[in-house]
Amino acid sequence: MPALVHSSSKSKGSASKDITLNGRRIKGAVNSENTNDENSESEPEEHYDPGMKSGKKNLYSGKEDKKGRYQWQDKPPKDIGNPAENGKTAKWALLVRNVKVYNDPRRVLAIHSIVVQSPLLKKLLAKVLKNYPGVTVGLQRLEFSGRFEPLIHRWVELQKAISRLGNESEEDRLTKEHADLLLEILSSEFKSLIDTSQDMISKRVMTYEHLWTLFQPGATIFSRQDGQETAMTLQDTKYGVDAKGMPCFWLTCKYVDWDGTKFGTNKLNLSISGYSGTRHITQLRVFPLEYHHDAQALRTRLIERGAKAELLAGPNYKAYSGVAWRLGAFGTKDKHNIKERIVIDTYGWNRFNPSTAIFVTPFAQKEPSKTTDRLDKEDESDVEEESDFENDDFDADDDSGMPIDGHFADEDDAARHVPLTIEQKLICTPLLRGYSLKSKLWLNFFVNCVKEIEWQKDAFDRLVLPKNQKELILGFTESQRKYRETFDDVIEGKGRGMILLLCGPPGVGKTLTAESVAEEMKVPLYMMSAGDLGLDPRGVERKLQDILEMCTRWNSVLLLDEADVFLEQRSLHELERNKLVSIFLRVLEYYEGTMFLTTNRVQTFDPAFQSRIHISLDYQELSIDSRRTVWKNFLESSQQEHTINKRQLDDLARMNMNGRQIKNILKIARLLASRKDEKLSHEHIITTLEVTQHLHNESQFTERARGSIYH
Repeated sequence: MPALVHSSSKSKGSASKDITLNGRRIKGAVNSENTNDENSESEPEEHYDPGMKSGKKNLYSGKEDKKGRYQWQDKPPKDIGNPAENGKTAKWALLVRNVKVYNDPRRVLAIHSIVVQSPLLKKLLAKVLKNYPGVTVGLQRLEFSGRFEPLIHRWVELQKAISRLGNESEEDRLTKEHADLLLEILSSEFKSLIDTSQDMISKRVMTYEHLWTLFQPGATIFSRQDGQETAMTLQDTKYGVDAKGMPCFWLTCKYVDWDGTKFGTNKLNLSISGYSGTRHITQLRVFPLEYHHDAQALRTRLIERGAKAELLAGPNYKAYSGVAWRLGAFGTKDKHNIKERIVIDTYGWNRFNPSTAIFVTPFAQKEPSKTTDRLDKEDESDVEEESDFENDDFDADDDSGMPIDGHFADEDDAARHVPLTIEQKLICTPLLRGYSLKSKLWLNFFVNCVKEIEWQKDAFDRLVLPKNQKELILGFTESQRKYRETFDDVIEGKGRGMILLLCGPPGVGKTLTAESVAEEMKVPLYMMSAGDLGLDPRGVERKLQDILEMCTRWNSVLLLDEADVFLEQRSLHELERNKLVSIFLRVLEYYEGTMFLTTNRVQTFDPAFQSRIHISLDYQELSIDSRRTVWKNFLESSQQEHTINKRQLDDLARMNMNGRQIKNILKIARLLASRKDEKLSHEHIITTLEVTQHLHNESQFTERARGSIYH
């Protein structure tokens, strides 16, 4: 191989003369001040050295200096000796390394590690240690050290495997001989530990010092999280300290979760605080599921819950009754008692709560088999020598909870996810992420508290409006939802929404119209008011965009009740309110769903809204026939019996009241009848009217004043 050496040369025309540097005279140096050659400062050229030798020269580390740096030398150290393992040691079935023991009068040597070299013994251990994390039996060098956890955890399986070996062939005889040797070595070293652990396990108790013998990596463990029964797969254990510096036993577990686009695994660290003496296994905060008093029934419940969680993986509109929670400002769990309708949407959770987003490690193609009783159930001739447990997902310890490449996965892939296996359903999380429509909060919900919605099937039919007006509203909203992709502006995504303005005096059914439409279409209803957005223009735009995007995602009906503050005409003096109106106008252009706006002050609208409203409906004061229908609907919807006849109903209908007033009077009259333990009668209603007549008169005066606007 040609060699390269460094040489320096002068550029043509450069001036060479003696110069003085640090008191020393240097002959023939190039004076950079007296030359204009651009190549005078170029890198030195490399040339072939014909005297370079082929081959290598070894250098050896000598003594280290005070800073730990090696002093290299060309001769090997005199005290290196020969390697302990060589061709002779490679012929033995087992290599047992021993170390000195201090401060123990019972022995002077302890086993440091064991190297299994026998191919026959490796073949046997491949069955015994199948799927044990961190152990690849098929490697050329199989070594065990430390506390020999794999062999201790699979002690019973190892004994069973050896007991089944016969003497039918030379291979079986040699395998049994090597296995018996390994068993003898382990028994002499760990007999006391194994006997103590097996004795406590048989009595279903355990000491803190021997907890590691109870928890086998890969086993299914049981714990209660937030009061919910939870099963997880144990990945690793170690002794350590908790946040307060107290000793504890740490367990790293895996469970199945949904991140909005796919199922995968997440990790959770659990701990068992140190304790003295023995403790019943089922009294531990975490314990193997097989020790549960009714393990089979528990497995059935968890698998059924996992199947339900799988069905609720995508966006779902459901009812909920129970406790929900979210993380507070200081990491605490703020609990909320929820009994209302919710939207389950993990993808939306990640979109609108990026600081607490859910990310999972994807499943591998092949899932591990169960560890319990594997040797009794499997065909011994079909045993893989290589454990695939650690390949069921890649390690996500250092991903800081961030998605791959920093972006969200495609939500369309969610519908094509591979169905969960039985074992994956068993360890599936009991948590669902979603939005509470009434509380207007993103919360963690529990699977078992999710219920089906009891729809009010006749809500739209009972709405007191002219028939053609009802058909127009429902027809437009249903068509817009179905064909909104076909409507577009010059700019993509602009002008796809449908905006309906409902104007009229109070209590004539404006809000009820939007509620009935949502109920008829069986879609979520998002009720928004000015208070939900605030008055700060910067915060209003962000909140409004989020709400409109959520409603578009869920195909929900958006109701902006009492929209006057956002729709009122702009003026030259109220600059802050002008900003709100401008923001609302701009954001409204890109809304793709159905929006109902209700107002009592249509004449104060800003002209810019007129071109953005697709349908405007004027609600008049209720007629006598309409009031009769309202009275009749409220009476029929109540479970309470009444004695009101047709003539009395006609008398009530002649009273000039709106729907809200009728509902309030009936509510008080029912309470009065219940107090007297009587059926609701006309007298109860008249009594209620007499008591509240002053308020009713004031309301009628105001209604007449407001109603004059529309006549």
